[in-house]
Amino acid sequence: MATSAAVLAIAGGAVLGVAGPADAHNYLIASTPKVDGTLTALPKAFEITTNDKLLDIGGSGSGFAYRIVGPDEKYYEDGCVDIDGPSMTTTAALGASGKYQVEWQIVSADGHTVSDEYPFTWDAPAGFSPATGSSTPPTCARAGSSSSETTTGTASGASDSPATDALWIGAGGLVVVAAIVAVLLLLRRRPSPSPDDDPSDTPGA
Repeated sequence: MATSAAVLAIAGGAVLGVAGPADAHNYLIASTPKVDGTLTALPKAFEITTNDKLLDIGGSGSGFAYRIVGPDEKYYEDGCVDIDGPSMTTTAALGASGKYQVEWQIVSADGHTVSDEYPFTWDAPAGFSPATGSSTPPTCARAGSSSSETTTGTASGASDSPATDALWIGAGGLVVVAAIVAVLLLLRRRPSPSPDDDPSDTPGA
């Protein structure tokens, strides 16, 4: 019984170790503009801040994207992103007032890609000259930038979906089942006491 308990305890620990990464992804804690917020002045930078340091390998920005889509379905960001610790920023020249959408993608500290989107409202100040936007996602034209700094595509929902997390949990369940089967096999193979071990046959008993 002690052996069985030990094996089950180890199996339980393995499940916790396997399921853990599913909960380790970075998540949004602050943004400019705010989720469902209203901008009345163009900020110096649009920013996504997460709960942990972002994984920007080699400072290339690979795997990161920041899109700002206007009510006319055009793109208003400049195509470049800057990653600093837990934050990612970009600049944009917005168009006419209306409902906009921020679409973002990051590489979290655990190496998983996470993406999401949220709306905000742009209420342009008096005298503002709206930008024309682009029908396709812009390419980063920063001086001296390499092709690896270019971000393409549009983020659309978290890439680490519940299905991915379910795979981690399912794998943990298989570990538990395998451990239980191993314990049962050990118990079945344990030899029963032989007649020679009967205490009544011991001399002097």
